[in-house]
Amino acid sequence: MGNQASTPAAASQQGGCPVQHDAKAASPEGCPVQHDAAAKTGCPVVTDGKSEVYNVYGQRIDPSNMMPYNPNQDPDAEQRYPLPQDRVQSTIPKGGTEGTWLYPSEQMFFNALRRKNKGEDVHEGDVKAIVSIHNNMNERAWAQVEHYEAVCHPDLPGSKLLKFCGRPDKLTPIAWVKKMMGFGEPFDRHDWTVLRADNTQVRYVIDYYFDDDKSAQDQVPELHSADKVKSISMYARPAVDSVGALVDRIKFPVMSFIEGMTGPDITARSALVERAQEEKDAPEPLSVQEVEDTFAKVKSTCKNCMQEVKTCSNDVQCSQAAMALQLCMGRIICPPQAAAFTKALDSGDETAVDAAFEAMNSGLELFQERSASAMQEQAVRESLAKN
Repeated sequence: MGNQASTPAAASQQGGCPVQHDAKAASPEGCPVQHDAAAKTGCPVVTDGKSEVYNVYGQRIDPSNMMPYNPNQDPDAEQRYPLPQDRVQSTIPKGGTEGTWLYPSEQMFFNALRRKNKGEDVHEGDVKAIVSIHNNMNERAWAQVEHYEAVCHPDLPGSKLLKFCGRPDKLTPIAWVKKMMGFGEPFDRHDWTVLRADNTQVRYVIDYYFDDDKSAQDQVPELHSADKVKSISMYARPAVDSVGALVDRIKFPVMSFIEGMTGPDITARSALVERAQEEKDAPEPLSVQEVEDTFAKVKSTCKNCMQEVKTCSNDVQCSQAAMALQLCMGRIICPPQAAAFTKALDSGDETAVDAAFEAMNSGLELFQERSASAMQEQAVRESLAKN
């Protein structure tokens, strides 16, 4: 889960051209949009006087989830195949807003694994399944939290997830006891701060367990699949931070028994997901070689644009850099649409620019869809070769 990123893909999702329409294109070999090249001096971090948090990479962090405000959607330097940058909307209500949390894209997830030195054995073709499991785990955990709240506080419907953090190296008291009794320890732990309708904040702890004996039965889950990932289970409950939380811990099993309540029904949450009305025909897959060659050309030709996306310092620069990268990629992947977009920019016709930008972006998205089958095919072959 995270925040919306200011990246090429994110810009296209918001609709319309993300830059001023008087921008001029430069040569195809370089970055197609010129930017202010003035040297930056002084403090590398600009603040507005408010308390801000940064990670070790100098990225500004959102305290609600300890994730960068502008997550990295750029391909990793050693990445061989393109990964989708679109993000799935969760059904977990986000505290302080009327919306829900947004899950990371496959590209963001892959980058995070590499940044944490956990992705050496992860093939690009495996990322879709990994992200699906990650998202499903969060939905299942939230279903448990909602169930707990419904049993203990039925008069306060509409709780929201305000913030969260991972604490995999800190065992909860129950996890410690289970470990001492020989039941193994969780592979992960989350602390979620839940905001109730009366503005009370309560911390939930969630232990995640893995059962290797059941892993052979696992399937790639949908967002609200209840039992496709049999090897992973979780246990969510309020942390005993107050007398009220202790009362809830005691009350939950008693009230569940008295009311005859069953466990959380995660499948019911699928009704909250907005589904597209039109189904797209599956595109013809590309060959693995075509994907490799095209992606290598993008990385080589558009490296200056990628760097400008990484180093932009304000909204205008970042929007221009994002559009420049889209245009550079378009000239390689969908040349006719890119040429039409360049022509529309020169014309100054805002309507034509927006239409041409959408057409070019659709061409880039189509390439991602067509390359997905090739990636999966290659992932299967490489996986079989290891066995």
